[in-house]
Order: sequence, then C-alpha cells, then structure tokens
Amino acid sequence: MQIHETAFIVSTYRSYHEDISKDIYAKLWNNPKTELLISIILTSISKDEAILHSLRNRFFYERMSSFFTKHNGGTLINFGAGFSMYQFQMSASVSTIEIDKQDIIDYKKEHVDRWVAEGKLPHREITYTALDFNTKTAKEIITILQPLIKKRPVFILVEGVFFFLDTSTTDKLFDVFNQLQKSGDIIGSVSYLPEIEDTAVYHRLLHYFDSHNDTNDTFRHQTIPNQYYHTIDGYSLEEHKDEFELSKTYTLDYRITDKSQILNENMYLLKKEQ
Repeated sequence: MQIHETAFIVSTYRSYHEDISKDIYAKLWNNPKTELLISIILTSISKDEAILHSLRNRFFYERMSSFFTKHNGGTLINFGAGFSMYQFQMSASVSTIEIDKQDIIDYKKEHVDRWVAEGKLPHREITYTALDFNTKTAKEIITILQPLIKKRPVFILVEGVFFFLDTSTTDKLFDVFNQLQKSGDIIGSVSYLPEIEDTAVYHRLLHYFDSHNDTNDTFRHQTIPNQYYHTIDGYSLEEHKDEFELSKTYTLDYRITDKSQILNENMYLLKKEQ
C-alpha cells in the first residue's frame, strides 16, 4: 500500500455515511479496487473505521463552516488534502489551497476540473500545490504558500497527516503555520494519543500498514500527547474532541461503548494569538 491509496480509502469511508460526514461528494472517488481494500480493512483492523472517519469529517466540516460564515469567507489551506471535498460545501467566498504529493494533486485536479465542467461539482476557487513536507525547509514552504493567500482569515487543516510524519517535520509545519497565519486564525489538527499504542486495534493497524507497505513510502506511526498542543508557540488550544466523544452526538443508532477497541483519533482546534 502507498500513502496515496489511503486518500481513496478515507473518501470512500465518508461516502458510506453521508448523513454523518455531510460529504455528499465523496462518492465521486469510489472505485472497485478501493471497495475491495476496505472490505479487508474493516474485517482485519476495525469494523468501525468508516464511521470514525465520517465523524472526523463532520467535526471539521462544522467548525470550518462556522468559521467562514462568521468571517464571510477567507482561505482554507488543506495540508495533505487527499480527496477531501470540504471546499465544495463551503461558500464560494472561500478560497482553497490544496497541498499534497504531486501524484495526488495531478489526479485530483484533473478529475475535479472535469466534474466541475460536467456540473457534478460547483465551481470553487482552488489552488493546487505539490509539496513534500519532509524535504522542503520551513522557509521554502512559506515562500511557496505566502503569495497564494489572497483572502483572510485563514483556516489551516492538517488532517490524517501527522501519523505519517516524524517529530521534527511536525514541529517544522507548526512553525510554517505560525508564520502564515495572523491573530484569530485557526488550525485544525488530527493525531493519535500515545496511549493507543497499547491497544490491540492499533497493533492490527500497524501490522496491516507494514505488511502492505511499498518501499517508496514511509509510515512513521507517530502519536502525539495532548500536552504538545498546549505548548505550540503562538497558539492557544480552543477545542479538543476525540471520535469516541463525537460518536455519542452523531451516531445514536451505532453504539461504540469502549474507546480502547477503536482507532480513536483526537481532533484539535488551535487559535493564533496576538
């Protein structure tokens, strides 16, 4: 498995539970190869994965919608965007900068442009940028992205990314965010807590990734303690929720009773200070 395949998997998860994820466009990416992969994942890792990813999408969909409605637009910068479709459910007053590896960016732009022309997607102002977080310096990333920000305020989303990075790259990205954003801007972040490393479901996840890994892709298996988000320079932690908590609000007919039995990701909102 290559990292880009996870983009197809996550988008398909969201399409399975539109009522939860609120992503009515995710199904555009569905394909038979990914469907086969998902059936294996749900059996060998966790039957709850599709629901959990839909909950994650719902959390950020609602927070971003509220943010951009309050400010009458702005810019969404989506680091590691994959095949997320948030921008098409936001107002046309929101500009989006999509960042990912070159192959994902090229594939996504080609398909999105076609679907917009066919009327399957609404037109949005989107800038696509290929970046490798591991090889570019903070200064290089800022030099590329700063001129692309045409509207403010800025909401930065880094979703489903940190698991694949190491600590130094994570620190570098938060330095980049700090220099790109202004007071009142928001970061939305996702990561696992270190406690998950002791769970059977997490070991099943690692076994699946490592046994299906291509030699060209690196899986760092990073987990991040809550304390990290309290010590990020220039930011205050505004909100912290995990998927287990969200399931109590959005999945009344689908009960998850034990957080140690799921791949329980944590979502954080950080606000840029003065």
